[in-house]
Amino acid sequence: MLKKPLIGLSILAVVLLILGSLGNVVGYQAVKTSQQTLIKERYDQKELLFQTILDLAKNKEIQQIIHKSPMIKGKTLYTDAKLSKPITKQQLRQMFVIGLLLSKIISKSTIQSAIQAHQLITSEMQQKIEDVIENDDIVKKDITQLLNSDFDCENKNATRLWTFPIICTLMSPLYSVGMLMLFFGLKMNAPLCFTIGAILMVSIEYLSEILQCWWILQNDFPYISDISPADGEKNVLLNLTELSFRLTDREGDLMSYKVTTSPYIGEGSGTLVPNGTYTIPIHGLKNSTKYSWKLYLYEGDDSGTPLAPTFTFKTAPIAPVISNPIPKHNAPYVPIYTSNVSFNLTDYQGDMMNWTIETQPYIGSGAVNSVGNGRFNVDINDLEYEKKYTWFVNVTDGTYWTRKTYVFTTTSEGLMVFEPIADTYVTDNNPNSKLWQNIEMRLSKKDSSIPSCWDSRGLVLFDLSDIPAGSKIISSNLSLFYFEYHNINPVDREITCHRILEYWDEKEVSFNTMPNSNPVECASTFVPANFGWVDWNVTYEVYDFIDGGVENYGWMIRDYKDSVWQYSHHYYYSSNANNNFPPRLFVWFNPP
Repeated sequence: MLKKPLIGLSILAVVLLILGSLGNVVGYQAVKTSQQTLIKERYDQKELLFQTILDLAKNKEIQQIIHKSPMIKGKTLYTDAKLSKPITKQQLRQMFVIGLLLSKIISKSTIQSAIQAHQLITSEMQQKIEDVIENDDIVKKDITQLLNSDFDCENKNATRLWTFPIICTLMSPLYSVGMLMLFFGLKMNAPLCFTIGAILMVSIEYLSEILQCWWILQNDFPYISDISPADGEKNVLLNLTELSFRLTDREGDLMSYKVTTSPYIGEGSGTLVPNGTYTIPIHGLKNSTKYSWKLYLYEGDDSGTPLAPTFTFKTAPIAPVISNPIPKHNAPYVPIYTSNVSFNLTDYQGDMMNWTIETQPYIGSGAVNSVGNGRFNVDINDLEYEKKYTWFVNVTDGTYWTRKTYVFTTTSEGLMVFEPIADTYVTDNNPNSKLWQNIEMRLSKKDSSIPSCWDSRGLVLFDLSDIPAGSKIISSNLSLFYFEYHNINPVDREITCHRILEYWDEKEVSFNTMPNSNPVECASTFVPANFGWVDWNVTYEVYDFIDGGVENYGWMIRDYKDSVWQYSHHYYYSSNANNNFPPRLFVWFNPP
């Protein structure tokens, strides 16, 4: 439970710790203005900003995303910390006042170092948060209002602070509070304080990114951009001879920098340099090796507190690379009529390659010389039911060899297993969204009396044309892999399967354009206690599609029938997940 002593005493304790440890203190220039309209505008925009942060912070899905962030991952004590009550606006105002106090004693380079070093919000997290916001009308409305706010940026009589967007100037104090709460939570083993700080910092980082206000959070401290190789870049060529980066100080002040590397490949420094792009010579790169380089950036000379972000890259392998095998490694249900195996070959140095393929038991082989990067295949034949096959790929560029072994298993006799030709989900929370590229299908039940309670449905279609007409359908199961839920555990909720009655296009369908489906379910099942496969018996529908003269438009999966409403969203892999758990349709039959 969030209590005032946690917000007040904990933060004040941190203030005392910081006062005792900070050596470089930068004074804070308070801004005063007699322009009453600007004061009112600042107040109104502060309330709008606070409300947006509160709505972000209380979204349960965003909280779960934050708990799974790289910084928190592995800290079980902190990932289990839950907010029993959301942060209130009054508590946020208290944090803001404390943040103004902290702004007087925390150097701007310390704040910026925290932003650069800890990177609470990664690009992957930001994408997940954006996906959640797309389905949250309240937060989306808040952010739209922020984006549409009017800033008095052209008033030449305004003081320096007022020449910045007002909302942006409000973020730094709140970010300082979040940072200190997070550090205090770690230092004092206080999970709830840590969780609140993380939620506050992520909210501010996210808003500052979409509002393009990073320069405010940076407090005009010099910043780093145009990193090369890009942070986290893979398959960097071994002929790379330098690291490069751009340094910018918005006020035009001179800067100093120092670069170190690990493992050592070079180093460098510069003193009192202007805005510009700088390079560090490097040498001795080894293949398939991860390198990190740390860039210390100072205001003025190198006597102050620097920013010290670390960047990484990984060099390319020197040997050829084999990837994307089809059938996938350990594929369990490969049809016996499969006619070839295929794979990608890549040599990052551009060398020509020779490759061979062998199979065991023997179903085919192949060999080709002097080929460049590309996709290749070898014909196979005479597969048998319920049999495991191994295929071996060997490739050389004349100097280096790569060998890969892949395994697949064929289906049993009388069984065909299909993967979807179309699958997606639709939701009334964002009724015009086309969600076909998502890796999941989300199910949830509508309750109009409760906010953030959405009608979300899955759609899936299989091509059954390989089943011979006149076959006797013995049994058929539709299977989805259940892998995650948000908020309340949906265990034992009844999930229904409905025949779709008209054509739909996965790239175009949305909640507002979804096809009609039979209101009466053709099958139902219950959400299991553990993650795994969930099945619906669709034998009669498959029979109708094959021999009953019924057009096959697939199925719609819904969570609507359970009379007990739960604030729960449960997730099933779509074919976009690119793993061994796509939707599947199992059909057992006797041929005609």
